[in-house]
Amino acid sequence: MKAIRSLAITAMMLTAAAASAQTTTWNDPMKAGYPTVQNQAWTSEIGHSYVRMPDRAEAQVRKPLWDLSRNSAGLALYFTTNSPTITVRYKISGAQAMPHMPATGVSGVDLYRIDSVGGQDFCFGSYSFGPKVQYSYSALAPSDLSGANREYHLNLPLYNTIDSLEIGVAEGSRFSFLPKRTEKPIVVYGTSIAQGACSSRPGMSWINIVRRNLSDYPVVNLGFSGNGRLEPEVLALIAEIDAEMFVLDCMPNLTQKSADEARDLVLAAVAQLRKSSDAPIILVEHAGYSNAPTNAAQLDCYTRLNRGQRQAYEQLKSRGVKDLHYVSHDELAYPSDAWVDYVHPSDLGAQRQADVLTEKIRSVRNH
Repeated sequence: MKAIRSLAITAMMLTAAAASAQTTTWNDPMKAGYPTVQNQAWTSEIGHSYVRMPDRAEAQVRKPLWDLSRNSAGLALYFTTNSPTITVRYKISGAQAMPHMPATGVSGVDLYRIDSVGGQDFCFGSYSFGPKVQYSYSALAPSDLSGANREYHLNLPLYNTIDSLEIGVAEGSRFSFLPKRTEKPIVVYGTSIAQGACSSRPGMSWINIVRRNLSDYPVVNLGFSGNGRLEPEVLALIAEIDAEMFVLDCMPNLTQKSADEARDLVLAAVAQLRKSSDAPIILVEHAGYSNAPTNAAQLDCYTRLNRGQRQAYEQLKSRGVKDLHYVSHDELAYPSDAWVDYVHPSDLGAQRQADVLTEKIRSVRNH
């Protein structure tokens, strides 16, 4: 009897699973017939994938940076649907989490719904992690919508590589991917802090916060953990992008450099970008270290680098370089609890960085 009962229960579960699968319609962004990946440069070359640099870059940049460029930091998908349920399932090929950063930030996604005045409401979804990750959202449509479509923005993982992804909605619901926005993007070249370490979830990385602050204006995330070093090979690729403005935030990865070396790297980086673009350039100082007040070496490190970058900025301004702007350590002014460890911002630190950079970007636009 127990065996029969067990078989009956198993059959019921399989039937329920099959019924569930039949009531979900799956949508693949790569099969939309037009570019759907937001905040991605080089769309004609990589718009069919969730990576951040074209294949030809592999021969031009160092392997650690190339590997990080496969991560989907800053990328997003926009779509409309009237479905009361949304399921996101995707396959990843990297580690799910790190010791100082949870799986929800490294490998998770974040869904926001656009309200009637353009604001964004965070949608919480239940999730499970494995070789395939799944996020499930329910009860999404309030009763007063009368079946109207709503717009959703899905932020992709900060530190993992997506091999495939599908978005499922209730069978019979309307669904459409929005095409990639075509405005000239803001391009950020930086370190792990720009890539998104150590935000608790993708929506809380400072670049994604800036993007939301700017009504989802395109922001290209070219932050590479440990590898934002103002290298000419990377800058040559960045210079190909027809950008509204560039943000250079690389000081935290130049810790072995003297003030003079940091100065010279910044001078060369600005000169290289200026050969092909007159777009505004924002130089961002090192935000500092959590333990700098108690560690003389850490204090010397970030002040040394910031001193070198400040010298570069002043020299460039004296030479008449136009549309060059600056964000100082004192402007960033991280509060004492803004770090997860010694250098990577928590959500609090990311919010602070985003607020300051949003204000600076708006100021540059009105300049």
